[in-house]
Amino acid sequence: MKTKQLVLTAVLLAMCIVFQSMKGISVYLTGSAVNTILVMATLAVGTSSGIFIAVMSPIIAYFMGFTPIMQLVPLMIFVVMIGNLTLVLLAGRGRKEKLPAWLALGAILKAAVLWLLVWYAVLPFFGGAIPEKMVGVVKTTFSMTQFITAAIGCAIAFVIHTRVKHLYVTE
Repeated sequence: MKTKQLVLTAVLLAMCIVFQSMKGISVYLTGSAVNTILVMATLAVGTSSGIFIAVMSPIIAYFMGFTPIMQLVPLMIFVVMIGNLTLVLLAGRGRKEKLPAWLALGAILKAAVLWLLVWYAVLPFFGGAIPEKMVGVVKTTFSMTQFITAAIGCAIAFVIHTRVKHLYVTE
């Protein structure tokens, strides 16, 4: 990465952390903002920037205590990473052609990956640490809520991208 790309990645990661810290306001605001940042990092700076933020943001969220489910089941860090990476890699593929289709597919597959991992791997094998009253919330959060926030984030990123793509410092 060049210096400018590194600096932009650091700024976007900092913005991501700020939005993650606002989770108490609304998961829809926080999730949409984080997904927007993941896609914008990928489109504006490069796929490696998106990958870095996709991996680092759940780690930081865990250590800062932003996500209660991660505190109960630390394995969720990797589940969220995989979901984020799914979105970033598909957005990266869309940098060359058919961006709206790749972003739509990214939102759908991110939600599907998280749904499958949480419902069929994490909860059955590691769900004992989760209080019974939280299980329904976890199931909803890592399925429909993820789709909604990923779709909103992709839509916002696409609008921003079409307006400022001439300013990018891509790989």
